[in-house]
Amino acid sequence: MKKNIKNVELEDLQNIMVSLNQPAYRTEQIRQAIFKFKRTSFAQISNLPKNLKDYLEEQFEITSLQIKTVRKSLDGSIKFLFSLEDGNLIESVYMPWYDDTSESIERETLCISSMSGCSVGCEFCATGKLGFKRNLQVSEILEQIFLVEQHLNTKLTNIVFMGMGEPLLNYNNVVQAIEILTDPNYELFSRKKITLSTAGVANKIKQLATTNRPVKLAISLHFTTNILRNQIMPINLSSPLEDLMDAVEIYYKSTKMPITYEYILFAGLNDTDEDVKRLVKIARRVPSRVNIIPFNDISFIRQTNLSKDLKIATKEQIKNFSDKLKENGIVSITRDSFGSDIEAACGQLTLSETKMSVKIKPIN
Repeated sequence: MKKNIKNVELEDLQNIMVSLNQPAYRTEQIRQAIFKFKRTSFAQISNLPKNLKDYLEEQFEITSLQIKTVRKSLDGSIKFLFSLEDGNLIESVYMPWYDDTSESIERETLCISSMSGCSVGCEFCATGKLGFKRNLQVSEILEQIFLVEQHLNTKLTNIVFMGMGEPLLNYNNVVQAIEILTDPNYELFSRKKITLSTAGVANKIKQLATTNRPVKLAISLHFTTNILRNQIMPINLSSPLEDLMDAVEIYYKSTKMPITYEYILFAGLNDTDEDVKRLVKIARRVPSRVNIIPFNDISFIRQTNLSKDLKIATKEQIKNFSDKLKENGIVSITRDSFGSDIEAACGQLTLSETKMSVKIKPIN
């Protein structure tokens, strides 16, 4: 089976060129064609000699994803379902952000996946109900971006690793993809336009801080005590809040980039005044902000007793919680839920396509 050329690391490609008696500059010509100009066949790389193009065609492939389903929401967001070569599915969501004073698009963000399925198993996440299929390769991470740009005939402005999977549990491939995306030679993205969201893998957060071009970090926090995080976010058993907060401090001190805390508000569970106090204390450790996120209902799938207890907070409850944070000097932003009419929440469309434990809700 051919290896995807996007998965070949720089040093390995250099060694291949040496073995073929090709000049050293061929390596960068190939990488520029693939990453900067997004060529989809070796025949399109006009500055390579024919014998080298023939060799590359025989030994490597250049694409690894196919768009399976596209759904557009009334709010302008678009969900893409991709089919991998082994038949597994992954999702990306395109989110246009509009200027408040006009109808023009201010920025175009793509939420991308790092795994097919997920190994973390958070109780509130539809992807976790899929189970873990496998980590994505570098090519499969990058091609979500390239294919969406091609399909929409646009240039994305922001990338968020907030789709299917825990990025820091696919550390090597995610970091390699980020290195490519932020390489100034390819003119793709500034590292400040890329956000990596993690449920909290403390040792990998520390490691990420030491990379060449670290990106913005978002912590899927959601609960302010180890007791609730242990129950609902099992990753906390190996990275408890104390270790996670120490890693966050190290990341900020190394990168000087403010931290985002993501907080899904669940009615009667993590919305108390004590939660506010603990969250304020957490948010004050380093410059940061809190994004309050509406809960996407996952009652259409088979649930555990824990997930059944997760209740959607009302708009009033969300506002009250946000106001209390602001009163304590914490920047708090309430995020809209994109694409509720197209199963845009992480994992929903894949579950629908694979028909895994889907329950049809009666119409009242």
